[in-house]
Amino acid sequence: MINRVKLMRVVRLPLLAVAFAVSVISVSNLMPLLVQVATNGLNLLSGLLIMWNMLVGIMAVTVLAKAMYQLDKKAGRIRNRVKWFE
Repeated sequence: MINRVKLMRVVRLPLLAVAFAVSVISVSNLMPLLVQVATNGLNLLSGLLIMWNMLVGIMAVTVLAKAMYQLDKKAGRIRNRVKWFE
C-alpha cells in the first residue's frame, strides 16, 4: 500500500507540468482578449472571460511558486519562511 508521501512524490511532477501548461494557455488566451477589449470596448462575455483567465492563471502560478518554494526550502536556500506556503 502506497503511503501519502510516496503518492505525493508520484503526483507532483505531472501536477507541475499541468500547472505550467495551464498558466501558459491562460496567458496566451488573455492577450487577444485584452486587445479585443481595447479595440471594441468591454462587454459582458469578454469581461467574464478575462476574469476567468486571470483567475486560472493566478492559481496555476501559485502552484508553481509553491513548488519552487518547497524545492528551495529542501535545498536550504530559504532564510525567511513564508507561512502561507508552509
